[in-house]
Amino acid sequence: MAAPNPDTAEIYYQAGMNAFQQKDLPNAFALFLSAAQNGHPDAMFRMGVFYYHGIMVKKDPKEAFKWFLHAARKGHVAAMSEVGIMYAEGNKTQKSPDKAYGWTLKAAENGHPQAIYNLGSFYERGIGVEQDYVTAVRLYERAADADIPEAAYSLARLCYAGIGTRMDRARSLRLVKKAADLGHRQAMLDTAVLYYEGDGVEMDEAEALKYFKLAYDNGIRGAKKYIDEIESKNAQA
Repeated sequence: MAAPNPDTAEIYYQAGMNAFQQKDLPNAFALFLSAAQNGHPDAMFRMGVFYYHGIMVKKDPKEAFKWFLHAARKGHVAAMSEVGIMYAEGNKTQKSPDKAYGWTLKAAENGHPQAIYNLGSFYERGIGVEQDYVTAVRLYERAADADIPEAAYSLARLCYAGIGTRMDRARSLRLVKKAADLGHRQAMLDTAVLYYEGDGVEMDEAEALKYFKLAYDNGIRGAKKYIDEIESKNAQA
C-alpha cells in the first residue's frame, strides 16, 4: 500500500467538500474516504460523522470512534471532543473516565465550546476528576457565553439552587431563557413554568404561553395542558 500523501489528501478533501456542498453525498463520501486514508484530519473527522449518524452507511459508532480517534491524534479539536464524550459514555469503546477527561481537556484548552461545556459537566459530576462545582460553574459560564444551550441550562440550574455560585433566581431565569432561545427543549418548558408561576420573575401568562407553545412544537407533550388552560382563561376574559 502506498504511503499517505498530504498533497493528494488535500485534493481529495477539497473535491469532497465541493461534492458535499452540491449535496452529492455518494461522491462526497468516497472522496472524504480517500482523503482520510491519505491522512487528512478533517476528512477523518467527517468519516466519523458519517458513520456516527449513518450518512451513506449503516450507523456504526465503533467505526465512527476509530475515525474520530485518528483525527484527534492528528490534532483535530472537534474530534478530540467527540472522543472524550464517547469514552465518557462507553459508546462502542471501553468506558474510561480518565481518557474522557484527558481528551475533553485537550479540546477545551484549544477553545472548543462544546468541549468546555462537557468539561464542566465532568467537574460537576466527578467524571475523571474530583467533583468541583465552582470549576463547573466557571466552565459553564465560558460555554454559555459561546452560546452552547446545554451550558446555559446547566448554569441556570446551579444558579437556581445556589450550587457552586450564589443563589440568583433572576440570573437563573435569564440563563434558562437563553437556553430556550438557543433551542434547548427542557429549557423552553422551564422558562414557561417560571413565567407562569412567577418564580423569580413577575408572572406573565403571555410570555408563559409563548414558551409553552415553543416547547410543545418541539415535542414536549406535557406543555399542552398549560396551553389549554391559559387559552381557556383568555377566552373567558
